[in-house]
Amino acid sequence: MLQAAQERDAQARPFEQSIKRFGATVMADPALLERLDAAPDKESFIRLYRDLAASNGIHFSRDELLVAVQEQKQGRNWVIPKAVLRMIAERF
Repeated sequence: MLQAAQERDAQARPFEQSIKRFGATVMADPALLERLDAAPDKESFIRLYRDLAASNGIHFSRDELLVAVQEQKQGRNWVIPKAVLRMIAERF
């Protein structure tokens, strides 16, 4: 039953897979983490996060990223790595 729910969510919300995939890319590259940490504010962080993802062939909208952030703040749908979430918490 849990497997069916996860498959349903993956089909209904494909952007989560993209955000999760980019999160794994960020965690594997300390230089990306440093660049993100240098973003001074919320809008700069969002723009940089999306631009870096796009440069890695991964695409999601600003609104999709904000949905993932909001849900994660509420303790659901953990798709953003904790290190990135800490950076978000400082800016959002």
